[in-house]
Amino acid sequence: MTSIAENTASNGVNLTDCIELEDEIEEICYVGTSGQKVTRFNGLENMRKLKILQVRSNLLTSMDEVESLRSLVHLELYDNRIKVIPCLDELVNLQVLDLSFNEIRVLPDMSHLPQLRELFVASNKLVTITGISKLSGLKKLDLGANRIRLIEGLDHLENLEQLWLGKNKIEKMEGLEHLNSLRILSIQSNRLVEMEGMDQLTNLKELYLSHNAIETLKNMENLINLEILDVGANKITRIPTDIAFLVELQDLWLNDNMIEQLEDVNNVKALKMTTLYLERNPVSKDENYRQKVIDMLPKLEQLDATAIIK
Repeated sequence: MTSIAENTASNGVNLTDCIELEDEIEEICYVGTSGQKVTRFNGLENMRKLKILQVRSNLLTSMDEVESLRSLVHLELYDNRIKVIPCLDELVNLQVLDLSFNEIRVLPDMSHLPQLRELFVASNKLVTITGISKLSGLKKLDLGANRIRLIEGLDHLENLEQLWLGKNKIEKMEGLEHLNSLRILSIQSNRLVEMEGMDQLTNLKELYLSHNAIETLKNMENLINLEILDVGANKITRIPTDIAFLVELQDLWLNDNMIEQLEDVNNVKALKMTTLYLERNPVSKDENYRQKVIDMLPKLEQLDATAIIK
């Protein structure tokens, strides 16, 4: 039996089959989660004032038709079947580009998008980071859930504030030394074995490294503004004394590791920390584990998934 999606793709559904378009409108939003799914664009050629174009969860295989939309500020084609990003030279005003959940294998040169501030290409088929090295104004970059092995090509992204690289195949924390403005870094669910390459990340506030193979908490001395550290589901055995460098730390996630020494908790006693996750470590098997940790850390407001009632 042929599925509805297959019938839609073979017969073809234009954007104008689903919504009425007028040349003067500034925003189009069509979500294909219910009703017809668009397979191709049409009717855009005279829309000189269009600023926002959102066509999510459809069956688009090409985005060539958007190339002439010079006024476009926000382009969102999330969850389609796009394989190739065309030349977007005309989109000089574009600030947000979301192509997540498609089938893109290569990022082309995007240096002609000087206003781009947010780029989302998560859940595609990227193997390398290319095409974005000159996007000096970029603030948010999401390349999660791809097949990337190396962090590279980010040297000139000095204004980048958020970098999301979770669910890739990255083995080493590198290529981060010029990201002085970075506030959030996520490299969860990769193949990391060490914490490194963070010497210049003095403005970092949130660091997510869970579900890797990290054995030791180290190289944190310059993370003086860090507020959230998630290193759950690694192979960490100790909470080191140099965690004291994290003077602004509020949330520490160490669940699902190999920590055995309850005394290690004393190493975070001087911090501002209000939330600690230690569940599913050997140390949490102590029958008085919870009360002992609360006694050691009187400022704590939450231990594991349970709030502390005082």
